[in-house]
Amino acid sequence: MGKWQYVFLTLMLMSGILAVGCMGEDTSVPASITPKGSFQPGQVLQVFGDVTGLGIPRGTVDTITLTVGLTPDIKTIDMEKLAIVYADAIRTETISPMEGFRGNPPPGSWGILSVQNEVGNPNNRIEYEEQFVLRINPKAPIVPNQVITILLKPPTGNPTSIRRITPTTIMTENLLSPI
Repeated sequence: MGKWQYVFLTLMLMSGILAVGCMGEDTSVPASITPKGSFQPGQVLQVFGDVTGLGIPRGTVDTITLTVGLTPDIKTIDMEKLAIVYADAIRTETISPMEGFRGNPPPGSWGILSVQNEVGNPNNRIEYEEQFVLRINPKAPIVPNQVITILLKPPTGNPTSIRRITPTTIMTENLLSPI
């Protein structure tokens, strides 16, 4: 075999390898089922977007607002059976649901402010495409630079733990930063 035949054979093998590599299966996950929040294995609820706090300028944060949805493969959860625990450096308290579950909660309670992408008739069951905007109102206000932990305990599955820190200077609306 001549030298040009080895070069030709090598080029043919390389182009064959490249062609096979470019024609493989597409294994990417479709955008419609890609999770949008952050979650750990075994959890059934995940947090979507920012966790915010309403407060008194240069004072304290009074309420915490967050949006939750279901993790992939979970169909529905009864939010009336959700238990919420709030903790900071000074206290730990179980936050009870407000009467009727909907609306702006009084101190020591939590409530559903709204439902995004609501499926069917209004109810307190979260479906896969829905996201519930929850407001948590601890009994005592939260001071600046305070690390807080919120534990969402659904009736089944692992709890979802949310750890945030309040800003140094409290405004009317505050972004609680992840730790």
